[in-house]
Amino acid sequence: MKEEIATTLASVGEFPLIREFFQPLRLEGVAGVVAGIGDDAAVLAVPRTQQLLATVDALIEGIHFSATDDPFLLGEKALRVNLSDIAAMGGRPNWYLLSVGLPGETPSQWLTEFTRGLRGCGERFGVTIVGGNTTGSPSGRTIHVTMFGLVGQGRALTRGVAEVGDRIFVTGTIGDATLGLAVRQGGLIGVDEADRRYLEGRLDLPEPRVDMGVALADAAAARGVIDVSDGLVADLGHICTASGKGARLDVGRIPLSEAARRLVLRDPALMRRILTGGEDYELLFTVAPGAVEMVHTLSGRVGVPVTEIGEIVAGAEVEVVAADGERLVLEQGGWRHF
Repeated sequence: MKEEIATTLASVGEFPLIREFFQPLRLEGVAGVVAGIGDDAAVLAVPRTQQLLATVDALIEGIHFSATDDPFLLGEKALRVNLSDIAAMGGRPNWYLLSVGLPGETPSQWLTEFTRGLRGCGERFGVTIVGGNTTGSPSGRTIHVTMFGLVGQGRALTRGVAEVGDRIFVTGTIGDATLGLAVRQGGLIGVDEADRRYLEGRLDLPEPRVDMGVALADAAAARGVIDVSDGLVADLGHICTASGKGARLDVGRIPLSEAARRLVLRDPALMRRILTGGEDYELLFTVAPGAVEMVHTLSGRVGVPVTEIGEIVAGAEVEVVAADGERLVLEQGGWRHF
């Protein structure tokens, strides 16, 4: 761990702060960086056979995280949620910009741990910082990450191309993050300690499905694609809106972790929260009937489980059907920012 150079950021100064904390985030050997952090702008080389993907996400203290949250995990998550967006487009992430607003009284140790999380995630996924901005903040910390990736010409996965008859698939399991948040906030009591650790871990460290996204794009196996950040029903609705189609979602087929399954067995009403809660960062995508077998083959090849959970239909809404065949009416489809 880096030795602290000062008690608070106000006593460090902007440029020493950049040199001490952010420039060490540069990774060697990441292709395409002509000029990176340290100049007025990054210079990135994009091969002629590929297209550039760009996405940005914000984490705001008091909305997305609290002042007492572990800064190491926050650094990891700040990159992971952006990696998930690149994965949903079928791309391979390469570079990122980081913009932070920090109160002057922020302890240097907080930034030490935050950048340690960034570094660890960057090394695992092979992405490097290429620039950014640091500023003071009068009230709370703000974190903005802009992620760049590459995808083959014409291979980017988008939301608006689902067709009637497509099967709907999702990677991994759904609902762990929202249940983890409920446990942390005291909304669920009597939860087994191992289940609590698992669910909160899924909230803190979502798993971006980069390899699966790349595999789907390379094989042209998926059509409408999105990552589940606002909630399963809401994000499926985004695919439907973009494609001008409807969907039938079968609740009984939604994949649950063992921890989530135990909680739902105890309280079946939690299934509504699972359907509408966000931050799973799993891939939700549609597949032509003839490509279903290929998707299962890709799933086995990259080691990411997939589950068929419904079908694209004519219409303009997401119909949620319970295990007994009854239509389930939800008061709210998912997370709303405003």
